[in-house]
Amino acid sequence: MNLVNSSRHLARVAYERLLGPFGSRAINRMLENGLPPRLEPPLRFLFERRAPACSEQAAEQIESLRTKIAAQAEVYRVEYSESSLGVVRLAVPTRQTDGALTSRHLATVVSVTKPWGLFLHLCSEAFDAKVILEMGACVGISGAYLASTRSRPSLFTLEGSPPLAAVARATLASVGAKAEVIVGRFEETLPLALDRVSAGGQTPDLVFVDGHHEEAATLHYVKSVLPYLSSNGVIILDDIYLYEGMWRAWRALTSSRDFVAINTGRFGLLVYDLGGGGRQYDLAPYTGRWRVGTPRLAASGQARSARDSAVRA
Repeated sequence: MNLVNSSRHLARVAYERLLGPFGSRAINRMLENGLPPRLEPPLRFLFERRAPACSEQAAEQIESLRTKIAAQAEVYRVEYSESSLGVVRLAVPTRQTDGALTSRHLATVVSVTKPWGLFLHLCSEAFDAKVILEMGACVGISGAYLASTRSRPSLFTLEGSPPLAAVARATLASVGAKAEVIVGRFEETLPLALDRVSAGGQTPDLVFVDGHHEEAATLHYVKSVLPYLSSNGVIILDDIYLYEGMWRAWRALTSSRDFVAINTGRFGLLVYDLGGGGRQYDLAPYTGRWRVGTPRLAASGQARSARDSAVRA
């Protein structure tokens, strides 16, 4: 960790400690105002950092796997392509180290951190998830957190990059998850995964939407999974503040009166509540995550320009 990142990390830790008590009191008020009680344990964890011993044990094993993945020598480059739902970015192996995406970066920066991983784990526990659908396996860290609950749910996780899918399979097998990693573009593999779940007479209890941070894609994926979602299910969107498009998608989804919406600063939770009145709860001021990122189009365009320049060189 360089000096700048170290300073940012220390500043965030100090911020969280300062606002933690205020966040806990905000949860109390939200519970009085109709927040679903089952969400209390994962939300309190964000500020109190206390999890059951079994959850901490699962996290210890997953973090050990993260360390092993980070030590791998494989490097990747990002390959861009267009789709009807926006730019698709896939990690492909490369021998070039200049500007490459390392295994360490994938495991420690791209993948969910331990605290947010435990939050996902506790959400899975809170909804007693038996079937989980994840969009964006990466190296398997978030899937391992989601699927390592006491109910030992079945996990269907989608990954566009075949080499990363192989890493994710190994990760999930190491924690004993009942997981199927489905490889391909989400727009093609999501209907396949939903059909497989439906064919087994099941419905997803938790859907984690990650890996394709485009406004149109996010809205399409949520619309696609809704008819299959358990009546008591939850959809979790990652990185709702990452780009302007993601923030617009979140605002559009929370305008529906069929959801209870909870903004945690990083994740957006949509609890299916048909006719429940569209209640919204915002914890972002207490987690310190409320700054909307740059437009995705500009970011992807810069990346493609850099790639094209490298090819011409």
